[in-house]
Parts: sequence; C-alpha cells; structure tokens
Amino acid sequence: MNALEIKNLTVDFGDFAIRNLNLDIKKGCVTGLVGRNGAGKSTLIKTIMRQQQATGSILYDGKKFCEHEVDILCETACVFDSPHFSLNAKPKTLKRAFAALYPAFNCEMYDELCAKFALPQDKRISKFSLGMQRKLCIIFALCQSPELLILDEPTSGIDPVDRAEIVTLLQNFMLDENHTILFSTHITEDLDKIADYIVMLDRGRVLLDEDKITLTESYRLVQAPELTEELRAAAIGIRENAFGYTFLTRLPVEGEGLAVTTPTVEQIFIHLSGEAAQR
Repeated sequence: MNALEIKNLTVDFGDFAIRNLNLDIKKGCVTGLVGRNGAGKSTLIKTIMRQQQATGSILYDGKKFCEHEVDILCETACVFDSPHFSLNAKPKTLKRAFAALYPAFNCEMYDELCAKFALPQDKRISKFSLGMQRKLCIIFALCQSPELLILDEPTSGIDPVDRAEIVTLLQNFMLDENHTILFSTHITEDLDKIADYIVMLDRGRVLLDEDKITLTESYRLVQAPELTEELRAAAIGIRENAFGYTFLTRLPVEGEGLAVTTPTVEQIFIHLSGEAAQR
C-alpha cells in the first residue's frame, strides 16, 4: 500500500519544471527527499499539499483529493519551509484554532511538547527564534494526529540537542505502522537515523528512488591518492581534494593506498549530485 501515488506530475514555471514525475511513497515508512537547492523538493511538497497547481494525478492512500478532500486534509499534516500561520499570533490562540479545525487535535500532547521545548504560550511567535518557530510548527503538525506527516526542512535552524529530540519524536510517531513520513532535508545525517527510503531529485526529476540499506550497500566510497584510468572508469562523482580524490563506485577496485568504505546518505548525495551536475 502506498501513502502517496504520484503519476505524470507536471509543474511548469518556464525556467524550472517538474515534468512527468512518477513516485510512490510507501505507507508505514519514512521517505527522505533530498536534492540541491532548486531541485524541486519544496515545489513537490506544495503540489502534494494543493498549494501549487499542476497536471497529473496524486492518490492519497488510494483516494482522490476531489472526492475525499476533508478526510485527506484531516489525515495529512505538513510543516512547510516557513510557518503557514500569522507570526503575530500567540501559540495559545493558535492552539484553540487548531483544536477547532482538527477533530483529532491532541491538546494534552501539545501542552506536554511545548513545555518540553520551553515554548511560551503567551508570547507572539514573531518574537520566537527561528529554531523555536520550527519546533512549534512540528508540534502543531504532530498534534493534528495525522497518518501522513510531510516535512520540508523540519530541523533547519534547530540546534543539535533539539534536533536529536525532534528525531526521537518522529521515531515515536512511526511506532504506529499506519503512519508515514515524507521528509525533505539538507541535514542528511537525520535520514541516516530514521529514513527507510531515499528519493533524490535533480532539476525536477527523480534521480534515484531506493530503500536506504540497498542504496548504501550498493555503493562504496573510495579515497585514492591518484586517479588511474582504471579507477576513473569505475568512478562516479569524482571530487578532488588536498589528499587526492574521492568518488563512489559500484565496482570492485584495487590499487595502492586506496581506502574503501560504505558511504553515508550524505556522501552518496554529494557525489551523485556532482555527477548529475556534469550531465
């Protein structure tokens, strides 16, 4: 079962477009969405959330939006790349609004999480730091009791301690096998911790879509003092540094002074993005 089925999705801005994109987001899993700035991550998320006009089709847990709008909006929560509510509001006011709008809004959980992250309820959100604003957005999304949670750069601007706690919140959310997360981020170490699948976008197209374990095990990261013709033929995304060269490969390689390791998601992203940019 898929939480989202995206077929032939096209969004055209002229100088940038997503064209005929096909993507399935599996139910009960965390899918990490990565790509360079301008790759189309935020555009895709806004399109899924009906914030951007597009052609093609999107099924939400097998349902069409036009036929199940209320159900889908109640079952889906999104944290966009910037707050989608007035920064002049106070959290306590927004809490009442969310509780009225979403029947399953968990007020007790909201109070507990705001206390945990020391978010004052009687202070205008415009006075919050960027990190505090991001945490508040995530708390509101979780307390909607969604089945599908969509996050666009959710831990951006948050210090490492709070980021780790938010990752724990997301892990707890995923204890329910009916829950799904689509998680766009530049902080790929978060994906190393919680992602089941990795989708990489490049200039509006899907560059790869694989489960994380298969992805990391299918590549090797090679550090080489020199780049022979044999190594160059096997290399993907060559990067030069003061100590020589690093690259990915799917092939066995041999040579003097080589260091071969299993790459992280971030290392795969860096090298594949570099490879795609040269095409």
